[in-house]
Amino acid sequence: MNERTQTFKISSRLKDVLGRGLVTNEFVAVFELVKNGFDAGATSVVIEIDPFEGRIAIADDGKGMSRQDIIERWLFLAYSAKADGSEDSNIPKDYRDLIGQREQFAGNKGIGRLSCDTLGKTLELYSRAIGQDQIQKLSINWEDFEQDSKEEFGEIEVSLTPIDSFPEINCGSGSPSKHGTVLWIEGARHSWNADATLRLRQYLAKLIDPFGTTDDVDVITCLIGYEDEKGAEPNEVINGPVGNSVADVLRDKTTRIEVLIENGEVETRLVDRGTTMLHIREPLQNEALAKVTIRGEIFFLNRSAKATFARRMGVMSVEFGSIFLFLNGFRVFPIGEETDDTFGLNRRKQQGVSRFLGTRDVMGRVDIRAAPGIFREASSRDQGLISDANQRALYDAIRSYMVIRLERYVTGVNWKIKADQYREDRSALESDQGRELAISVLGRMASPDQVKVLSIAPDLERVAEGRRATAQRTLSDLDRLAEKAGDSEMRKRVAETRQRIAELEEAERAASREAANLAEMRAADAVKIDSLERQARFLSASSKPTSERLQLLLHQVSIYSNHIHSSSLRAARDLVKALEMIPSGDDIDPEDLEDLAAALRHNMGELKDEVAYITLEADRLKALTRFAPNLDVEVDRAEMQDDLLTFLREYIEVIVGGADLISNVVFKDDGKPFITTFSPFDIAVIVDNLVDNSRKANAQEMKFSVESRTKKGIALLVTDDGIGLRDADPAKIFELGYTSSAGGSGLGLYHIRKVMNGMNGSIELASNREEGRADFVLKFVER
Repeated sequence: MNERTQTFKISSRLKDVLGRGLVTNEFVAVFELVKNGFDAGATSVVIEIDPFEGRIAIADDGKGMSRQDIIERWLFLAYSAKADGSEDSNIPKDYRDLIGQREQFAGNKGIGRLSCDTLGKTLELYSRAIGQDQIQKLSINWEDFEQDSKEEFGEIEVSLTPIDSFPEINCGSGSPSKHGTVLWIEGARHSWNADATLRLRQYLAKLIDPFGTTDDVDVITCLIGYEDEKGAEPNEVINGPVGNSVADVLRDKTTRIEVLIENGEVETRLVDRGTTMLHIREPLQNEALAKVTIRGEIFFLNRSAKATFARRMGVMSVEFGSIFLFLNGFRVFPIGEETDDTFGLNRRKQQGVSRFLGTRDVMGRVDIRAAPGIFREASSRDQGLISDANQRALYDAIRSYMVIRLERYVTGVNWKIKADQYREDRSALESDQGRELAISVLGRMASPDQVKVLSIAPDLERVAEGRRATAQRTLSDLDRLAEKAGDSEMRKRVAETRQRIAELEEAERAASREAANLAEMRAADAVKIDSLERQARFLSASSKPTSERLQLLLHQVSIYSNHIHSSSLRAARDLVKALEMIPSGDDIDPEDLEDLAAALRHNMGELKDEVAYITLEADRLKALTRFAPNLDVEVDRAEMQDDLLTFLREYIEVIVGGADLISNVVFKDDGKPFITTFSPFDIAVIVDNLVDNSRKANAQEMKFSVESRTKKGIALLVTDDGIGLRDADPAKIFELGYTSSAGGSGLGLYHIRKVMNGMNGSIELASNREEGRADFVLKFVER
């Protein structure tokens, strides 16, 4: 068996795969070619577009290429002298010193040159190397590679000839004067007009320098046949240098964080509307980034900043982009684009909208300076950096040192004060609350032992003296910050503020004590005034009653006296009849004794009823004499329709309280009226009898209170601290003549039940009372 070695053959179709197949966007194609000018050390890159001729010319004043460079490098597909370190080996030392030591090139894969195919059908490359006189012209017709895919790529010939001059370019600095390169592309595959050129400028501005912070290279565009309007806004200019003023638009309008990671240290500066709130330095925790320099500036976009950006830049901030990543001066695409979430900000924000920042909330730039190979860009221009340990360490550093620290300040301070969202200055945060929030957040940020505080905002010590509970905690945080910063003056001011707060607190305590004393005196006076007003209302009749009122009073007295007189006569007759029924001792027949006893019991029962009625009428007469002549009660009316609770309160406070029968008699209602028809004299009888019973039980305090209400009624609970029922039988206490105390008549509770029954109400012992207590419930109904 014969073994023979074989080699790959490369189809001419490779041009399509690595050209238009890989770089499908005309703007990306221009950028790829502009990057070559950057890598050549150019100070100027000119892009001249002729829409009438369908031509694009890209010229730079870089180091240029010799004939040998073109043959051995440019025509050597996928070979990159940038990748193997020989890119600058053939240029003079003085020019190498001029462009400086370059750590990495913008492109290093050897395929960006095929972007010319994306832009047009033919290419004429003109280049003159440093120190040479002749210009080399390379001519390529890309359609030659499209005829037969079976034809080998390397078999298709291109023309390379020396000439004496560059083609004429009138844009910017024009054609290179000494050395450089011109790409003359004809047969444009895209339509180039003012709108397309404007989009190209915006695209290049984001790719090359979205924040306008680089002035090493000028990128200039010109559209032949187009003139910019005088006074046009910068974002509407088509002819001239490409650039942005994003940083100028945002720098003093919102909160930003600046971070420098270099030589194993992390230096952070948090700036709010031009004021440096905190400046710290700490050791870098990740060794993978020890030999890398990372410089980042990220802005928080509040509503004011977003509105300003849209007005000044002519595009919404969300459409412009978010956090752009630059590797050795060139943007890593597509990081920062509208739909890109390389750093996972939007995923975090989904966990808590009010706790995390998303790509819409921030905008910024992160610049990385690193030796070749540390970070590798994917071949496809929309894949960012190749994922490896170094890439992950970089992304983690950007998140933790930049985004999350800015996020803590924004969510902990800016978002806590809603008015701050609409302002370009810090006025909303210069309040007491704003300073306290800032000190709390900054204190936590600087709390780790390894963090060294370089400076803090000088106005933070003006903590509110009116919010002293919070101020003491805030002053402690501020004192720790000042101590770490070595700021003895601020610590002194903090101590003085604490002393002032202590003095204010003592003055406030004294004022509080004085206010409490005055309030107590006013309360006592108010109670006294209220009592006097009630008494005045209740005693509203003249102290010198009119003759009419005296006549009415005498009339009522006559009525009650007649009742008492009639009942007394009936009682006397009953008594005489009972006595007559009793024969002399010698005449009593033992067989008649039982009938006699029954007759006597009947007569004595009637006598008892008469006596009870006499006593009740006497109580009413006594009540009448209490009301007259000075009380505001219509003595000629047996009943009245009014608020029963108001009457009870006034009667208890004025009449019962004034009698001094019990030390403290209290009435407590529920603040609602109870309108019903009642006899004021009967209510007086009820209250007087209950008070008299409590007095006899040695009570010192008695309370009438509303216990409950129904749709048509109300229940009053009557309690006292007396000795209670003692040996009395609860089942008999409302019976006529039943008493358990010496000298008791057994009429008081009987009269109360009789009066309550007459009002369709009732009285009973409280069901939930403690055993032995004399707690009663009076139930009244609307009449």
